[in-house]
Amino acid sequence: MKKDELILNCRYYKGEDKCPFETYPLNWFWDMERVYVENGGEAGGEATYYLRLGGKQYPGIPLNLVTVMFTSWGKFNSDIKNTMSKFYALVDDYLNAASDHYKTDKLPSVGFID
Repeated sequence: MKKDELILNCRYYKGEDKCPFETYPLNWFWDMERVYVENGGEAGGEATYYLRLGGKQYPGIPLNLVTVMFTSWGKFNSDIKNTMSKFYALVDDYLNAASDHYKTDKLPSVGFID
């Protein structure tokens, strides 16, 4: 996919060079989307592990973006398996923080709220 097509899947990153958000977790959400776009929508990392743990799939987030988020989050957690609820809460925040602009169960490109 092209960069501009991938950006259509993003809620926070719009192709800017500098993050417009100063506070966590909005700046982290922006950065995760930036990484997703800059890697061409591909995600190495821990996709297999995430799925093996029974990781949730979200209709409103591409799995590769969830994988980017999970891989970054996992680097700072020593007990990933037993703290998945914290990751899910962070992803819920990711969806809900932009819910006044985008439907939570749809990709932004098809779930914009007028």
